[in-house]
Amino acid sequence: MAELELVTWARSRVHRGHTELDVHHGSRSTALHGAPAASGDALVSNGAVGADLLRLPAGAGFVPHTHPGHHVLVVTAGIGTITYAGRIHETRAGQVYLIEGEVPHAVGAITDHVILAVGSPHRAIDAEDRMAPVPYEEVVSLDGELCCLICDVITSAPRRPHDVGCPHCPCHACAGQNTGSSAPAGTGISSST
Repeated sequence: MAELELVTWARSRVHRGHTELDVHHGSRSTALHGAPAASGDALVSNGAVGADLLRLPAGAGFVPHTHPGHHVLVVTAGIGTITYAGRIHETRAGQVYLIEGEVPHAVGAITDHVILAVGSPHRAIDAEDRMAPVPYEEVVSLDGELCCLICDVITSAPRRPHDVGCPHCPCHACAGQNTGSSAPAGTGISSST
């Protein structure tokens, strides 16, 4: 039996009737493979299951991708997006969602965004096989549409949300994956270098 490992990832203040968590929004200790602007802290893992704290700065994102296993994602700080099955949803601190393994999705940051990610099987934060980028077309609906529920816009291929001024577009340029270049004009998002 392994030793019990307790990791503190936020400061807490317990009051009568409620608890406050103070979650740092700044950069974390480890860069994430395949996501230049993202950083994270490894928390606990036994290989089969593990938890990490991931951080995206405002305007950055994870391009459409899959994972080898299931992930429970708890938004611990900030406001972000999850693009899933043709819809871009807003996510906020205090929300949780489940992404099944091998399901294409994308995550974005409207403000600095911190997520507690619990995955099985677990992969290290900087592991090359933690996420596998997929084409943008894999996060749109079966009929080729992508609906931003935040901006109330719908685009059909070949148009993308940034083409109609939506700043929540999960394409590779808007998610900050084109290092050294800017996102498409009008998105309000710039790439990290």
